[in-house]
Amino acid sequence: MAQVHEHYMAMAIEEARAGAASGEQPFGAVVVCDGEVVVRSRSLKVSTSDTTAHSETLAVKMATQKLGRRHLPDAVFYSTCEPCPMCLGAVLNAGMGTLVLGARNTDIQKLATLAFNFNTYSVENFARMVGWDLTLVTGVLHEECVALYRDAKVELTR
Repeated sequence: MAQVHEHYMAMAIEEARAGAASGEQPFGAVVVCDGEVVVRSRSLKVSTSDTTAHSETLAVKMATQKLGRRHLPDAVFYSTCEPCPMCLGAVLNAGMGTLVLGARNTDIQKLATLAFNFNTYSVENFARMVGWDLTLVTGVLHEECVALYRDAKVELTR
């Protein structure tokens, strides 16, 4: 299973790198359903001046629209970084049961000059707070994901 997760996380990393190459923040996401990639996305906050255009919210939106249903319990969500509360709420509202992460917020807090100050926030705390039975897989291509943010050319904010 680790190889499968690494395969899809590598796609999310490609999205983050492509976004960074065009001046965006280096965040990437992939939604997989029944072993098939439904969507890949990157952050578009900079180019659209839209604070909600995170890679994760865009991935949820595109996946639900592409599949024509707002609830995706059979989907697996891949994110290069631990989703912020807004993004995690979108994943929750789409009913996804599995989340695969590369970097954690604690990794990025050390690199960001703005935001990422979520105190004790974590995916685990959020899921526990709302009673979400979430399967969480962490550390997938961790070093590669952290490097995205260490090498970022734009200010990291969430």
